[in-house]
Amino acid sequence: MTPGMIRFRDKRFLAVAIVIAALVVFVLPAFVAFRYTAPQQRGQFLTHPWRGWSFAYAALAVPGGSELKTSGMALRKADWVFKGTVVDAREVQLLYVRRKQPYTFDHPIDGRTVTTTVVPSYRFIWQVQGEVGTVSNRTDTIVALFDYRTGRMLYDIRDDLTSEELAPAPPDSSPTPGP
Repeated sequence: MTPGMIRFRDKRFLAVAIVIAALVVFVLPAFVAFRYTAPQQRGQFLTHPWRGWSFAYAALAVPGGSELKTSGMALRKADWVFKGTVVDAREVQLLYVRRKQPYTFDHPIDGRTVTTTVVPSYRFIWQVQGEVGTVSNRTDTIVALFDYRTGRMLYDIRDDLTSEELAPAPPDSSPTPGP
């Protein structure tokens, strides 16, 4: 082997290593954003990986005094808010929204589609999925949105329910068979 050949291989190896490192640095924030955001948003980070950098920046710039820093905190708040109601909060997901712009979303409630717009104080919103016990179609839907920074409720599904849907179902009065 000649010394020139070794240098050529070293240069090629170095070039490949630099390209791989650049790709990892470019794409890594997109995978982090993919991991931590709601399923309906994940595709945008894979198709537009540079958006992962804005997510990473927003995550690093989160105000230190934020009220709802974890999904567990958000779910506990949702459980507290809906305690004793027909709404059952089941899951919390993080939404990453545009800066200083309203967030509009559609969701089904008992066969009808409701469109709602909220204005968050920061780029993160906790989306609470759950079920309303009095509607005929008992599938999970968006039952609440909480502001990440302030903890304020931005959306409450009870505002979109009819008075019949808000009333708890009457208890079953049929006799139960004995043992």
